[in-house]
Amino acid sequence: MGEWDNYWQNYGLKPGSSKTRMENIMNPFLKKMNKNSKVLDAGCGSGYFTGFFASKKVKVIGIDTSKKARDMTKRNLAKLKLKAKVENGNVLKLKYKKDSFDVIFTDGLLEHFKNPEKILEQFKRVIKKKGVIITFVPNKYSYWIFLKPFLMKDIHEDPFILKRLVKLHEKVGLKVVQKGGLNVLPFRCSPEFLGPLIGRILYVIARKR
Repeated sequence: MGEWDNYWQNYGLKPGSSKTRMENIMNPFLKKMNKNSKVLDAGCGSGYFTGFFASKKVKVIGIDTSKKARDMTKRNLAKLKLKAKVENGNVLKLKYKKDSFDVIFTDGLLEHFKNPEKILEQFKRVIKKKGVIITFVPNKYSYWIFLKPFLMKDIHEDPFILKRLVKLHEKVGLKVVQKGGLNVLPFRCSPEFLGPLIGRILYVIARKR
């Protein structure tokens, strides 16, 4: 995982408008959360979304194999005066018990694995019956794919098209309840109706069948 430690140590990107769009997509599915709700931020990276969930006063666990990422997440939480557990966790073999979480969230995770269905199988095991699995990944047909090699050197990824992302969730027995794309252009005003085709980010929200 040295390449990820190196990436997060030199990470300098600031959250853009896409983060707000992602939050707006998720918010309707988070309305029923309370202080006893549990969220897993799988592959927490910089900790931006760990903080987003922690701000909702729920129980949050952020996991990442990169120590640099975990340290960054802890610093960001401290800066925002928010609380969450930050742990070293393997998404291919989660240590949590069955039916542990109300929400499982990933942003830019599945594309880095040769067997992403194994990750979704783990998510299916630890998500509660009425919980939601929220997955964001890069789109194979977006402008971002041309820029990423310069910004994420030595990091392997296999970006998605929406059809493949949906089929991956259905393959492991999950029910897709919402899907789409966003951030067609890197500006505040973006023609989001084209998101499922050429948006920088694709997403699926799924539940257990």
